[in-house]
Order: sequence, then structure tokens, then C-alpha cells
Amino acid sequence: MKVLVTGNLGYVGQILTSKLIEKNIDVLGCDTGFYEYHLNSNDSKTLKKDIRDIDESDLKDCFAILHLAALSNDPLGEINSSLTNEINFLGTTHLAQIAKKAGVERFIYSSSCSTYGVNDDIVDENSELSPITAYAKSKVDSEMELLKMKDDNFHPVILRNATAYGYSPSLRLDIVVNNLTASAYSTGSVKLLSDGTSWRPLIHVEDMSKAFIMCLDAEISKISGEVFNVGSNSENYTVKQIAKTVNEIIPNSKIEFAEDASKDARSYKVNFDKIHKRLGFTNDWTISKGIKQIFEELKKQNFDKKDFKDKNFFRVTYIKWLLEKNIIDHNLRFNK
Repeated sequence: MKVLVTGNLGYVGQILTSKLIEKNIDVLGCDTGFYEYHLNSNDSKTLKKDIRDIDESDLKDCFAILHLAALSNDPLGEINSSLTNEINFLGTTHLAQIAKKAGVERFIYSSSCSTYGVNDDIVDENSELSPITAYAKSKVDSEMELLKMKDDNFHPVILRNATAYGYSPSLRLDIVVNNLTASAYSTGSVKLLSDGTSWRPLIHVEDMSKAFIMCLDAEISKISGEVFNVGSNSENYTVKQIAKTVNEIIPNSKIEFAEDASKDARSYKVNFDKIHKRLGFTNDWTISKGIKQIFEELKKQNFDKKDFKDKNFFRVTYIKWLLEKNIIDHNLRFNK
């Protein structure tokens, strides 16, 4: 069985690809290579290509596509909202159309719980979507188009993932658990940039990868045209609660608030019953276990304050640096 993983060199992609290879699945990766400074921890073949440029010949003999590649969070998506739409939405629909022509059976799409935007109630897959960022809007638009493409031979699956955390060879520190843990370890400060009252559902990167593989293995009747929130009901936290957990685990750390800390408009608590009941999905990780994992990895690497400020760990900062150095152009393509 051959599968294409887009974004296979990214934060989630490296973990997911390694797990697929462990199952003896033939993996073809597709990645622009923006973040090549990070270690590629697996033996997958990688097509160095923008998803906007994939053609039918690239998908020969592929049974499924696990589509992760995107401008990958809210701040990055706001750099250029029209470009976010072009890559995340139009790039996704282009890839799905090509996949359908090529006879790909399953299209497993990495969406996000950020599509729920601002909600006071606990939301599930039937709740109204309320995206408030270009990134979240691109995910909603992609979901709608993918589901329209479903037929007897093409089976899209939407995974609305909780906010990821945990160690990956392509480590990111611009996501809340990782950021607070690295800050606490390297500076002694669990520093909150907001007032900490907003809610976030969380999922470890390994559990997120497991959900993709379960959809790859599941009977078509259980997943075709379905939307699944990916996470656990017990892993909904306020940012303050996350900070408190980090503070309890990282020695000699203290919680601090930025001078301009204000309420984050994005806040949502999410119900995950459907994926548990339909596919038997359960989390193997809790945030306490994940924070300890990150802590141990940072110690091994002698991670310090200088590392914490390194652009390589922050997607927005790094993309802006690529633009400033004229390595990529303003359409986010490499300059020749």
C-alpha cells in the first residue's frame, strides 16, 4: 500500500511518517523543504514540490493521501490572507481533484478545531463553525469542497485536530504547550502573552498521528465523508491551567504575564465522543506526560535562552526571514 504524506518534513509529518514506516507502509512524502534545518528522522522518499504544483503523475499507485501541508497556524496565515487561501484552500482542492483523477481512494485531511472560533458551549462535529482567522477560514472552505467530491470511488475524511503539542524532530515552539515548556526551562518564566482564560483542546503529536493511521486502516463505511474531532474530552484546558501544569513540572519556574496580556478571542471547548465511539480512538498521552517528554528532550540538547529565541522554532519568524533574505518570493516559492 502506497500513501502520500504532504508536509512529511513538518512538525506532525515527521512523526506520522515514522509511524507509517514502522507499519511497513510505502510512504512517499511531498514537502517544499522550507524547514530543512530540522532533522528528517525517517527513511521516506520525499518529492520536493509545492502542493500547488502536484500533477497526476506524482500520485501514481497511491492508495491514499494524508494531507498535512499548509501555512500551519493562525499567525502565519495572517501574513497574507489571500496567499493563505491560495495555498491552504485552492492548493488543497487542486490536490484532491488530481487525486480523484488518479484513482486515489482515501483523502484524509488535516483540519483544525480552530474552525470553531469563539464558542461558549462545548462544540461537536454538528456545531456551527465560526472561523475568525484566515487560517481557520481556509480550513472551513477546504472541508466543504472536499466533502462535495465524495463518491463511490473517492472518500474524503476530515480530521479537526485539537492543538498539537509534544516533541518532534521538527520541533515547533509557537504552539502553546511547547512554548510555555521551553520558556519555563530556558528562562525560568512560564510567560503568558494572553490573560490565560481562553480554552484550548490539546492533543499530543503522536496521538494525532495515530488518528490518521486509524482512518487509513478503517472500513470505508465508517469514515467516508465523515468529520471527526481528534482529541479527548479530558484534554480541554484553559491556557492558565496549561501554565500551572508546566509550572508544577519544570523546576525553578514561575508564571508571569506579558505587560500587554489581553484576552485571546479564540476560545473553544470540544467534544470528542464521535471518534472514540466510531473508531475506538483513545489518547495515549496527557499534557503532563507530554510536558515531561519535552523537558527531557530539552535537557538532552542543552537547550538555552538563545535557542528559545532562535527563528528556526517559530514558523512566522522563519518565513519572514526567508522573505527578507530573498530565499523565497512573496508567493512563497523558492527564488531560482
